[in-house]
Amino acid sequence: MDAYGCLKQFWVRCNGSLSKIAHNRQQHRPPMRTTKAERKRRREAALAEISNGHGFADTVAYVMSEWGCSRSTARRDVHWAHGELQLGLDAHDVQHLVTHLCTSLQRISLKAEGHQQYGASVGALRLLYEILLSRRLDNEAHKARRAGWGYGQRHGNTKF
Repeated sequence: MDAYGCLKQFWVRCNGSLSKIAHNRQQHRPPMRTTKAERKRRREAALAEISNGHGFADTVAYVMSEWGCSRSTARRDVHWAHGELQLGLDAHDVQHLVTHLCTSLQRISLKAEGHQQYGASVGALRLLYEILLSRRLDNEAHKARRAGWGYGQRHGNTKF
């Protein structure tokens, strides 16, 4: 006799009714509204939207309207897609992304200057500087400030 059979006999002996046992058996998790395959397709659609350059909020709205899910579910799927995108980046992809960002920022700067929006142009150029040059120049400045041997410069008789 299994555990359920023992419990059933005990309950019948104590109370003479099976209604509580039937009620307890019905209190399981509600059936899933979506299957795992549908969730996977929904998340891959979110990943495709993000890969096409859409932002977080736009992708959430797209997933909500296209798949008919709640905002929290759509945000969870888009968050998953962002994580997958970050995991998939290798050095070549990062180099390609930096190149794309730089050309976009140059184009933005030129358009802003053409419309006499000099603040936007300066902002784009500053971001371009931070992406490309600031780390390299800061590193070289830090090396120049380091104290060397003797008169501040290392002579040729060092191992470093």
